[in-house]
Amino acid sequence: MNYASILNPSLIRPFVLGWKLSLKAVCLLGFSLIVSLVGFYIFQISAVTRSSFTIASLEKQVAGLDKEFKNLQTNFSNKSSLSSLEEVLVAKGYEKVGKIHYIQVLENTVAAK
Repeated sequence: MNYASILNPSLIRPFVLGWKLSLKAVCLLGFSLIVSLVGFYIFQISAVTRSSFTIASLEKQVAGLDKEFKNLQTNFSNKSSLSSLEEVLVAKGYEKVGKIHYIQVLENTVAAK
């Protein structure tokens, strides 16, 4: 067995790496990776900030609509109360009934059951 070929590092290196990487290529690859990650980070921060402002705006709209809904409920309850109903009936010309007279139908007439 030839031990000299096993101990020779020039034979082992091509099998381990497959190709030679220069220092410039490694630096260029690392720099481009850092630049792309920083760009992606800035993009994500921009998206999160935009979303948070949108959420804050929608929460303000919900609070405003909630106040408006409560005001509408209060107005509706005021409009549908009996005191306002009496005012509306008087405004339309209705009068309060004093005595009720019923029509009596005799049993020997056509309208009787």
